[in-house]
Amino acid sequence: MSVATSLPRPSPRPARPRLERRPSLFWLATLVVASLTGLTVARLLGHAQAAAARWGSMRPTLVATVDLAPGAVVGAADTALERRPAALVPRGALDGPAEGQTVAEPILAGEAVVAERLAPAGLSPLAAALPPGGRGVAVPTGAGTPPLQPGDVVDVLVTFDPDAVGDGEPTFPVARSATVVSAGDEAVTLAVSQEEASRVAFALTAGVVVVVLSAGR
Repeated sequence: MSVATSLPRPSPRPARPRLERRPSLFWLATLVVASLTGLTVARLLGHAQAAAARWGSMRPTLVATVDLAPGAVVGAADTALERRPAALVPRGALDGPAEGQTVAEPILAGEAVVAERLAPAGLSPLAAALPPGGRGVAVPTGAGTPPLQPGDVVDVLVTFDPDAVGDGEPTFPVARSATVVSAGDEAVTLAVSQEEASRVAFALTAGVVVVVLSAGR
């Protein structure tokens, strides 16, 4: 009895991709993909160049990292150098350190530090907190004075002896919307105009002065 031996059948040969069987189609597809990639890169580059032309080149700019109030002395951690588009940088913005300089006008965190908002060298922090042409006058505080802090806005009232003013109002303001630049236990220093400084000085010697907290300018 003979035993039939079966030989393994050869597995079917996998079909080659159509592109491999037709090299011309493969290279045509490669060319199309390369062309699309080039067009995309060119378009992105064009947008970048247009943005650069619109905003200008980048330049180093000193930026406040915290809110800086008038009279504050700039510390090492209060500012940082950032690169910003030249078109967005205000005129007079610093591109170097300002450590040790005194702030003359408020600078908010994130704003560029402009030279005009810093006090000239040699001014004390208190003098730097005064507006241009302003005067600082100290007014004694008493039991009737509300708790004040720098930045508060107040009116200064004076009261004279009713017999001395006749039919006139005995109490009236000698300074309005004055800004508190310094507050101590016994007196507050107010930023007033030159005319108001004279009136407040006279009121302090001739009447009773009261500082009244205001809601703002």
